[in-house]
Amino acid sequence: MAETFSTSELVIPGTFIRVRAEGLISVGGISSGNIGIVGTATPANEEVTNAFSETHILSDYESAKTIFAAYDAYADGTGTLNLMRSLQVAYRNGARKVYVRAVEAGDSPADFTTAFNEVVKEDVNILIAPELSTSDAISVLQPILETAENDGKDMISVIGSDADTTATIIAGRPSNDRIVFTTPGIQAFDEAADGGSGADVNLNGRYSAAAVAGLISTLTPESSPTNKVLPGVVKLTQRFSYGETSQLVSDRVMVLEEREGVRVVRGLTTDPGAFAQVTVRRITDFGKAGMRKASNPFIGKLNNQRVRKALHGAIDSFLTTMVIDEQLISYELDVTATRDDEIAGRAIVNAVLRPTFSIEFVAVTLVLE
Repeated sequence: MAETFSTSELVIPGTFIRVRAEGLISVGGISSGNIGIVGTATPANEEVTNAFSETHILSDYESAKTIFAAYDAYADGTGTLNLMRSLQVAYRNGARKVYVRAVEAGDSPADFTTAFNEVVKEDVNILIAPELSTSDAISVLQPILETAENDGKDMISVIGSDADTTATIIAGRPSNDRIVFTTPGIQAFDEAADGGSGADVNLNGRYSAAAVAGLISTLTPESSPTNKVLPGVVKLTQRFSYGETSQLVSDRVMVLEEREGVRVVRGLTTDPGAFAQVTVRRITDFGKAGMRKASNPFIGKLNNQRVRKALHGAIDSFLTTMVIDEQLISYELDVTATRDDEIAGRAIVNAVLRPTFSIEFVAVTLVLE
């Protein structure tokens, strides 16, 4: 602890040094691509006793194999051990750090909710539950996202549609600035198919959420998934016409298409307003996380001009890095406190952030002479 003293207590002559380190407070690393997932599984062997009792931090599919047994055959969606299948899809598409919680086959959506409440205690940014039906995934994840935001943890969720027609896909789409809604399904190699010899199978649209989450986890907050290729997907279960794609995108669905690989048509959330672009949502969340991280060390310190200036400097330094990283075009920042604020223990931070938007349309005019 820094040496401190009160001048009224000085009796014995000497040199006393008070160290004030507020000016050195800065923001450390901030995660933006950690995935949280819940799914059904069984322990890899009898020696694994913590498969269901804790949240596991995994960085690759091979590590998951040491804890959980292989998935069973998909069999047109009747398989019951799908956690490993979801992880395989996510890792094939770029996932790196994944927080995993297992439930048992046959567990209800309420059990998934309980498991996710444990997962969100960790440093997660993206939530997925590919094996839940679309309606169950929305009912489980939407309240968790809302509660987490109210508690100061900002996350998004990727949910895939298990419907096949344009009308039913749109009918099942939620309207939430923290939910990305994807379609159609993807084709993947199922190691358990054909009695264990393996075969390509069609995974319904819910599993495209794992692929998209893996992709998003590789992107910095300012980098849009629009037009990005899913590296671990080579074929879709369904291809939409231009009219169908246009209708789905207009209704805020993140559509996948086969065009020089499988890629995202447009990186959208299901929000009809300010957070329609995934990048705006993620940049804002990144900014909020950084400003919290810069401000929290000042809680309990003196509420005077010197300390507020240091608080301003810590936040300003973080926002400057966001401009350098092209997450923001510019920003404005002010840290103040009236005498009443000082008495109440408040420091007022007012910030204006101008996020960077991605290019989604290129309009070309040709003049022929």
